[in-house]
Amino acid sequence: MAKKYKKTKINYYQIKVNLKNAPTQKIKDVKSKFKKAISFKNLKVQFIDQGDGTVSAIESREINVRYLGGALVYTQEKNIPPKWNQENKKLEAININGFNGLGYDAAFFYDSENMIIAIESKVPGPTLESFCNLLRQNFNLPSFEIIVVTSTNDYEKFLNSKGVRNLEIKMLSLDNVPEKKSRIKGVMETKDLVDTIDGSYIDVKIAAGTDRNKFLNFKAIKQLANFAISSVGFKHEVTKFKVDIVDLDSGKIEPIDLITNRISDYIQVEQVTTITKFSIKEKITQIEGFYLKRKPKLDEAYRL
Repeated sequence: MAKKYKKTKINYYQIKVNLKNAPTQKIKDVKSKFKKAISFKNLKVQFIDQGDGTVSAIESREINVRYLGGALVYTQEKNIPPKWNQENKKLEAININGFNGLGYDAAFFYDSENMIIAIESKVPGPTLESFCNLLRQNFNLPSFEIIVVTSTNDYEKFLNSKGVRNLEIKMLSLDNVPEKKSRIKGVMETKDLVDTIDGSYIDVKIAAGTDRNKFLNFKAIKQLANFAISSVGFKHEVTKFKVDIVDLDSGKIEPIDLITNRISDYIQVEQVTTITKFSIKEKITQIEGFYLKRKPKLDEAYRL
């Protein structure tokens, strides 16, 4: 019987701590704290809630001092789907006595120098939000944000721009995936509208108007951008987040899409029904290979 292989997408993110004008030693200390946390020493970290289950760390190891390779697992404990009994031709409950639930792993590769993590995007599976919550709830770390890694340093251009003139956002509506709720006013109403009329997506454009000196509310747009970036893999995934920024130096309008300009790769492993150390090791090795190919450009654009 031919082996079956499964591809999963790898997304890249940077852990962002406010280190503006920080001395060299402080930057080193921050990097060291996050590396120590993401090593999940002895894997003795408290699991955190996600959807119908929990997320915990199941593996993490140092690779050549600078890097860490590891994995998280999402254990689905409620709303477990039934199995099909071929003999009786009917659906039956899955017997999980002695186990917590169904396990879905996601491998990651972490660069402690640039604080960039390359992680599998799987549904169902551990989310980026859960990874951040594991760090925040188990370790005493400085306040941090997660930004998407793009082919150029567009997020920095966005943050350092004079202002935003126009915003265009596209939100999908997907079945059978987790839902990510947003506290940002208007986002939940928008997704509810899509669901109510059985739509597949909604595309919205907001403009500042004809007055060239007028800009959209930057603080609100930044909040929305961070929600959009972290929405990957959820029911209402944002697939386009285009902003027309005014460059601080030239004053020219420059279009930037913080979603479609992201970098990503695909790994492929044999499809198995159980999580094994072998499959996790193979995935980490593949992610490492992709990351090291991208390393020169990442070092140039995202060096801390």
